Amino acid sequence: MIPPASPRVLTRTRCRGQTETSRSSYSLLLDNIKTQISTEPFEDVYKVVPDKELGRGKFAVVKRCVEKSTGTLYAAKFLRKRRKGQDCRSEVLHEVAVLELTDPSHRIITLHQVYETPTEMVLVLEYAAGGEIFDRCVAEGDEAFTQDEVKQIMRQILEGLAFLHRNRIVHLDLKPQNIMLTCVRPLGDIKIVDFGLSRRLCQNQELREIMGTPEYVAPEILNYEPISTATDMWSIGVLVYVMLTGTSPFLGDDKQETFLNISQINIDYTEDELQDLPDSAINFIQSLLIKEPKSRATAEECLRHPWLQDSDQKTPEDLLSQFCKQPHTKPASISSQSSSSSVEEGSVVEELIVVAAYTMKQCRSPMPDPESLSPDSKVVSKRFRFEEPFNSLKELLFDEV
Repeated sequence: MIPPASPRVLTRTRCRGQTETSRSSYSLLLDNIKTQISTEPFEDVYKVVPDKELGRGKFAVVKRCVEKSTGTLYAAKFLRKRRKGQDCRSEVLHEVAVLELTDPSHRIITLHQVYETPTEMVLVLEYAAGGEIFDRCVAEGDEAFTQDEVKQIMRQILEGLAFLHRNRIVHLDLKPQNIMLTCVRPLGDIKIVDFGLSRRLCQNQELREIMGTPEYVAPEILNYEPISTATDMWSIGVLVYVMLTGTSPFLGDDKQETFLNISQINIDYTEDELQDLPDSAINFIQSLLIKEPKSRATAEECLRHPWLQDSDQKTPEDLLSQFCKQPHTKPASISSQSSSSSVEEGSVVEELIVVAAYTMKQCRSPMPDPESLSPDSKVVSKRFRFEEPFNSLKELLFDEV
């Protein structure tokens, strides 16, 4: 069963035409697409499979469909063009443009066709039969990922991410729900999906937005500092931790604690969940969960990390020593971006408590009453996932339906 989509933190910018839209941010949305948009009835060409939806969000739903002429299975992503009364067609076109740019990478989901109706746009995408990796991230026993499987998946994710970053594209919503598998058993290849929050970086223009999914957002997001390819690398560090342990490293008992944990890099590497991991795996995580973006390992550097290398070529100690001596270079695509004064952590966290409210549910067992939890049992609070996203400031502040 594929779980519902996880939420995202509210973006500060909004759809084109709204008074709170940042002109500079929208210049980072792509709108030059090559794919022909068909206006013929979608149902004339595809038959929607009448089974459970593959995923659902606030303004989108993903369903399986079959191309009638070939019998090929696809995933159809139905996106509403108007959201809270505002025209968001430009955001859908941006996602199409990004998928076109990423077409050469076999680690990223492939766009097949695009349809448009008066109210929706439909992206016909490659179908990944194995579903999200989320299910196995929170599984236990034989159903959970082995460390070798995590390494296999992580290599592929980093290959896809390196391709994105070479093309100055940042995903900004990397999490288990956005990593798909072509097959569960045997373990298939991964496909990175959902580029709705992605942006293309410009050398002479900074990007600052409050966006992403709470558990996976980087400190610079919370501080409203410039976003870079390193922002994705923080999410990779959280993702590896989740895949190896089944728990979320920064998730607190409430949303305020979660944001504070991220801002203060409040992470304990002596947790029981990490005790059976090799030092190279811990070092891999530590090379990414660093507050200063410039100090984080890049996707290319991560691919050379000893934890992901074949141990029969060099000893782990030799490889680890070699990696630690490598300088962390700043990607050329963002070399001209400069940091300006940051917003104080306290005020930003306070703001996010207002604009990034979200609901949590426990993954592995029914949610207990927090008052009834003993100190030892509160560790299960890290095994939550987030539910429905909020998509506009107006929706949150005025609690509109």
